[in-house]
Amino acid sequence: MGQQPNIELEISDLPRPVPTTAPARRWKPSRPGELQSPQDMPWGGPFGTAGPDAGYALRLVANRELPLGEAECYRNIEAAMLAVVAARASYFRRAPIDEDVDVALLIFGLDPVDLPSEVVDEMAALRANWLTNIRDSDAKARALVASIPSEVLVASPAKTRARIAAGERLIDL
Repeated sequence: MGQQPNIELEISDLPRPVPTTAPARRWKPSRPGELQSPQDMPWGGPFGTAGPDAGYALRLVANRELPLGEAECYRNIEAAMLAVVAARASYFRRAPIDEDVDVALLIFGLDPVDLPSEVVDEMAALRANWLTNIRDSDAKARALVASIPSEVLVASPAKTRARIAAGERLIDL
């Protein structure tokens, strides 16, 4: 809006320049324990090997029907399945997929197709012992995953099924 001719402006009425903020100073992590680069990120052992979007395993496992025995708790089986699915996916450095769930079902004896009934019954008895209160103990879930050899985790569902059908125990607990 223009100034009216009958009003005199003082110097204090004129617009003032607004100071701008200085550019940000360069920052570098300097505290102990801070990571300097992605290669500094510890993994393996107690740190685990987290893969991307491991939470997607929740959806994959929820979409499957898990056959339960008489004394088995759904939450315990679900927790064990999630641990194995996430471990297998992180081994391949990817998000969980249906094949990971298939392998986990086979490892725990929850997919009895083309397996001898005595093997399925033995695995059900062992599963009841392995998975007792696993949902309440992260250490127990980690120990369960650690007891599965890596060659079992990376095997295809067909190879895993063949090993189980031959009577091989895939969990060393």
